[in-house]
Amino acid sequence: MHRDGPRPTVIGTCSHGLPQDESAEAQLADHLAMIDEMARQAEQNGWALDIAVLPEHSPQGIVENVAEAAEDTDGRTVTAMARKAREHHAYVAAPVHLARDGKVYNSIAMLDRTGAIIGVYDKAFPVTWTDGTLERGVTPGCRFPVFDLDFGRVGVQICWDIAFPEGWQALADQGAELVLYATDPVGLLGLRSHAWRHEYYIAASTHRPPAAVVEPTGHVIATTSADPQAQVVRVDLDYRVLNTNCLWEFPESRREEYAGRIRFDWREEEYLHLVTSVDPDLPVGRFLEQEGLVSGRQRRARNLELLDEARGPLQV
Repeated sequence: MHRDGPRPTVIGTCSHGLPQDESAEAQLADHLAMIDEMARQAEQNGWALDIAVLPEHSPQGIVENVAEAAEDTDGRTVTAMARKAREHHAYVAAPVHLARDGKVYNSIAMLDRTGAIIGVYDKAFPVTWTDGTLERGVTPGCRFPVFDLDFGRVGVQICWDIAFPEGWQALADQGAELVLYATDPVGLLGLRSHAWRHEYYIAASTHRPPAAVVEPTGHVIATTSADPQAQVVRVDLDYRVLNTNCLWEFPESRREEYAGRIRFDWREEEYLHLVTSVDPDLPVGRFLEQEGLVSGRQRRARNLELLDEARGPLQV
């Protein structure tokens, strides 16, 4: 269980392409330097980097033969990323083609702050290639793990996973608060939709700009505009999303009583509040409970109950 109260978390992401004329060794070095840049930007803001995410399999460079490129979890890519995790005392979502049991997976190895592997996500929906294969021989994964990190519950998706709802729903069902998305193009509309529907943060790292961080309201809060470019953002993972109707009986004057303790960040375009606490003694959940307020998710669940009572279940 994570502590109640504010959980500020510093996320590093980036846009970084795959130059055709650069070796895999040079690509790996470039991406290690990108983690350094994330840590530098965080420090410049007076923060410490908590987690870094890089684009899909990018540290291995251009991959023409996945069987030849695939590595073990103790191969050069994960080993080098683990050194950076230790150096910056940060989690790293390391993208890599992994060899396992005679198969190749397009994967993210999740590394803890000491560089140890705490789990792996294998891309569930690899793309059908022009030769009729799945990414030249990638085996699709079949599980959607979540990782309980010291700041929150984190899931992972990769590239074409964006087009399929199963993984995003599975992560929501397991209580994910942040989803790391390693990809080529960002697919920003899809990410906003997934964040809005499931009420979690999404941090996307891309081969081409923009990389982006999206709030649980579907609101974009950070992007890159160049290649290569790093971006860091600080978010609070102790949050609730409230529809405007959740606050009908809680007027503005009552909100003012909590000034300096509870934040109500209004998102005009999405018509939602992102509610967080600045007071360690007043977690968001406790605030809602003592004021008799419910989150948007709870309100929708009750709304569905009333609808079913009034008309019966929908016929589909």
